[in-house]
Amino acid sequence: MTVHGQIVGLAHGRGDVAEFLRRAGVADPAHDVTLDDPRLIEWRGGSLDDWPMPPA
Repeated sequence: MTVHGQIVGLAHGRGDVAEFLRRAGVADPAHDVTLDDPRLIEWRGGSLDDWPMPPA
């Protein structure tokens, strides 16, 4: 996963994506990250729907 052109890690699920965005200061740590916001995330080679929801 890259944030502003910098490699920040390998995401294995939605939670990883959100955490990398928080650590990079792109997302507010106090709020849920909206992973379907095209202003925040550009999905390549798939989409958010390709990442299963974590178990409840």
